[in-house]
Amino acid sequence: MDVRDLVTGYYGSEGSLAERVLAALAQHGVDLDRLTPADLYPVDQLHAGGAAATGHVLEVLGVGEGTALLDVGCGIGGTSRMAALRGAQVTGVDLTPEFVESATELTARVGLGDRAGFVVSPGEHLPLEDASLDAAVMVHVGMNVPDKAAVFSEVRRVLRPGGRFAVYDQMATGPVDLTYPLPWADDERSSFVETAEDYQRHLEAAGLSVEAVEDHTAATTGGPPPGPVNQGTLLGPTFLARLGNNVAATQAGLLRAVIVTATA
Repeated sequence: MDVRDLVTGYYGSEGSLAERVLAALAQHGVDLDRLTPADLYPVDQLHAGGAAATGHVLEVLGVGEGTALLDVGCGIGGTSRMAALRGAQVTGVDLTPEFVESATELTARVGLGDRAGFVVSPGEHLPLEDASLDAAVMVHVGMNVPDKAAVFSEVRRVLRPGGRFAVYDQMATGPVDLTYPLPWADDERSSFVETAEDYQRHLEAAGLSVEAVEDHTAATTGGPPPGPVNQGTLLGPTFLARLGNNVAATQAGLLRAVIVTATA
């Protein structure tokens, strides 16, 4: 089976994902008539460090009023909405149609539909013009990307000269033998964890200049486990077991949460 099919099959689901998200929030006391982006954090910020980490990445990237931003692997739009709140104009792309549909619906529900739009697209073939964007971000996506160099080359193509790209992923500390399932994959067929050095090499091969490499792991550990609102909403009933394997790998020194920033 093609890697893209594996990834979309893993993240996809039957029925409306947005409806399930909203139902879960309502069940836990969220007023859907007054829905805010922050209300969605329990379900749209499931990566290491959650919303605080996303905010840090956007701060590092310098996203602000008027920034034309690309969100690679946008999922249900959490990073895109946080960027839109900062005044950015965001284009989110994702392989999974259910994610794009839900991102569009949820973003409209919180009043940010005019600042963020979403498209079904692989990162290797972006439906965007050359040198049309100021910045790009990729949050916990690269673990599912076998050809990172191809994605980074496309990001380089659509960035304006001087445009900046921030990648925040789970990265290996060296050769690793991971225990599955993990939050991003059932097994090694769709898991492509690489080292920070590998990322730097791919970025530079794409014509980007690496600015900084930040190990953000310490800021993502020690927090409470995910609350009941997101258990099973996106990744099914085995989500906590998947997260546990991720945490164990981090504690064993096999994985780190790393931010790499680069410039076009």
